[in-house]
Amino acid sequence: MNSEHPSPDFILRPTRLEDIEPYTLFLSNPEVTIWLDDFFQKPITRVQVEGLFHQDSWCRWAIECENKFVGLTALTDPDLSRGIARFFIVIGETSLWGQNLGTNILREVLKLGFNSMGLRKINSDYLEPNIASEKIHEQNGFKIEGTLRKDCWRQGKWVNRKLLSLLREEYNAS
Repeated sequence: MNSEHPSPDFILRPTRLEDIEPYTLFLSNPEVTIWLDDFFQKPITRVQVEGLFHQDSWCRWAIECENKFVGLTALTDPDLSRGIARFFIVIGETSLWGQNLGTNILREVLKLGFNSMGLRKINSDYLEPNIASEKIHEQNGFKIEGTLRKDCWRQGKWVNRKLLSLLREEYNAS
């Protein structure tokens, strides 16, 4: 956490059509996309972003700080018969990085997932060496379940993907 700046206040709200343009811009920034899934390593068009916004996403929220759209978070890939979903987050406004925002957003998504939606397990993953993702998961109690070795090509080399999860009882015990 950057101790010089308090974590910005945020709200999670439904996505809006006007979020598509700034999200398209975020996804054109290699600093933002470097640690995202392989799909985002090529240029993304506005039409593709519209598709992402309209696909069956189950629980997707816009991240808003000071009345401005700054990113997207979601619980995706629900398997409700097993009480499981997958977390993801993209904070596209790079000026907000390093201020503990991702940790606090994940904390809110966990509260929604476990307390409001009744999930029993939330999965996630990140590519090494994405220190920011490692940190937000660690600070929220996620446990590493495994490593997909040399899973993605980034910055001229193969990098590992860490698979993580948090169980409701672990969440409740924290």
